[in-house]
Amino acid sequence: MRTIQVSTDVFAAIWKAQVEGEATENEILARKFGLTAHKAPKTGIGGEGFRDQRYGVTFAEGFEIFRTYLGKDYRAVATVGCLKLVETGELYPSLNELSRAIGAKTENAWMNWYYVDENGDRAQISVLRDHRKIVRRTKRN
Repeated sequence: MRTIQVSTDVFAAIWKAQVEGEATENEILARKFGLTAHKAPKTGIGGEGFRDQRYGVTFAEGFEIFRTYLGKDYRAVATVGCLKLVETGELYPSLNELSRAIGAKTENAWMNWYYVDENGDRAQISVLRDHRKIVRRTKRN
């Protein structure tokens, strides 16, 4: 396998093109180009990196996210199908569980965790989601 660097927009477009059963960028692109995809080897409890099926987001192995909560900085990395809280080494199967582990209660975790984008700027991880999959709740009176 070779590593390539793509912009956030290209990365998002690749995952928007995903069809059911495709778990890696390689599989998506191989289908798009009419090639036979070589499935990436699975490791640990869920493969490499972290995948949120609900929103169609995949973080590559080692992808780092961060936030500040109640004045304390936190970092997590995508690994073996989970998000690992760097401070404790504990693994969490979802972004919401990661946020609860640091003490955050009811929140939209997608709006409170950040990553460093291709320009070196801080960006909400929410921009990486497939926005067609976001369900907006109606407000009750």
